[in-house]
Amino acid sequence: MRDGTRLALGISTLAILAACGGSGDTLFGSDDGGGDSGTGDAGGAGDSGNPADGGPSDGASTPDATADASPPPDAAADAGVCAPLAAGATDVYVDSRFTGSPATGARACPLPTILKGMAAAALLSGTRTVHVAGSTPALVYGETSAVPVAANVILQGDGPAKTVLNAAGTCGSGICAVMLAGGGTIDGIAVTSPGASGGDGIVAAHASPAPVVKNVTANGCKGSGVLALGAIELGPNIVASNNGAQGVQSPAAANGLVHVVAGANSFDGNAANGVNIDGAATLSFEGGTASGNTFNGVRLFGVNAPAALTAHTIAGLTATLNKNTGISVFNSQSLTLRSSKLLTNANLGLFYIYAQGTALDLGPPGSTGGNVFGGATVADRNGKAGVYLCRARGAATQSAEGNSWAACPPTQTSMAACDVMPSAYTDVAYATAPATTPGAPVVATTCTVGP
Repeated sequence: MRDGTRLALGISTLAILAACGGSGDTLFGSDDGGGDSGTGDAGGAGDSGNPADGGPSDGASTPDATADASPPPDAAADAGVCAPLAAGATDVYVDSRFTGSPATGARACPLPTILKGMAAAALLSGTRTVHVAGSTPALVYGETSAVPVAANVILQGDGPAKTVLNAAGTCGSGICAVMLAGGGTIDGIAVTSPGASGGDGIVAAHASPAPVVKNVTANGCKGSGVLALGAIELGPNIVASNNGAQGVQSPAAANGLVHVVAGANSFDGNAANGVNIDGAATLSFEGGTASGNTFNGVRLFGVNAPAALTAHTIAGLTATLNKNTGISVFNSQSLTLRSSKLLTNANLGLFYIYAQGTALDLGPPGSTGGNVFGGATVADRNGKAGVYLCRARGAATQSAEGNSWAACPPTQTSMAACDVMPSAYTDVAYATAPATTPGAPVVATTCTVGP
């Protein structure tokens, strides 16, 4: 366990101990998020035993992006068929099964590697698509270096169950399998970078327009599945699971919108967090799972400065069986949470720290949050509390209408400080700022017993 650090928060100074291993401690932490061996990643997991930060997953995969792959091209194609790509061509084909000559990148005479496909695309102009063949069982392309996907280039596979890219090469100051430029797209492919020299799966540049990753799995990487250095479009149907660091990582120096598009998305079973935002980036999460991670399902660390207020929106999230929390929020950040299920996490469903100018929206008066924070049985609850509010703004109330708890109205327990866990389960645990009047903060006139 690392030495404790202190976190300065808006109105009050909050002592939160950090534990950066996989320990079972239950102390809160102003952790650095753990480490990530990937490119330029300043942040990581955090602390398995505290509500500031905090196991195996189902390792689900996304549906195939296309129908069954085409059969291998004719190995006997002659030079008359295998003409060079025309100057105005916009499609390049790759198939490792082709044994004819010459391989030009035309449909009948595909190139043997993705790297050669990208090199051919670089000689063309406009929006270009590099089609990478797949099969059952999957075709695995073991590339000799990181694959660059340039602006206006689409790397198109036959679906992550059929087309697999396995690579490790230099990406800036780190190692990755794919370097994705702004305006570039990866679609229908599995990306991995395992092994001793492995790093992050996909490193997405900080550029405009935002890089796009959809119908992709980024699983089993030594580092993070996806490292977003700026804004990024993720999904639909993205899986970033069972990686050695984060599922998706936005490092401390990054900003822009991390947009998880609604679909069969999952960020499960990672050695750190499912989704980790270490800096000023904004998360818009429209649906998916972040379960079974060694620390938290979603960790929003943010920037501790009033000028850097960030407002996140999470909807349709299922965060279960994480070894600390379903969601942890620190440092001058607002959160709107809707229709999400935060259950069976080792410590807390939601941990939230208020700061000057921030807001937590769990369901305003006259509306419905639709979140599930607890159930009637122990098996349907988080380990310590459904919600933990570190109330730096004092005695103000928190609306939480139309949610489900272990009891209705939800039980609420005052804590001496934000680094103290409840001794027994409670729906809401809260700690007030110094010199404020304690009082049950959550107002839930409409509620149900979940799940």
